Amino acid sequence: MNPIWGHVAGVITVILMLSFIGTWIWVWNKRHKKKYDALARIPMKDGEDEP
Repeated sequence: MNPIWGHVAGVITVILMLSFIGTWIWVWNKRHKKKYDALARIPMKDGEDEP
């Protein structure tokens, strides 16, 4: 097997790890709290929007 594949796998691993950490930071950002709180209450609604 060509030794370059070890470097390719390492680069892909680093890219995926940075993507995961970036997404995690973005999701847990305080400015999104109101939006996620509103979305979390959707299942608790008792058919208020039904015709």
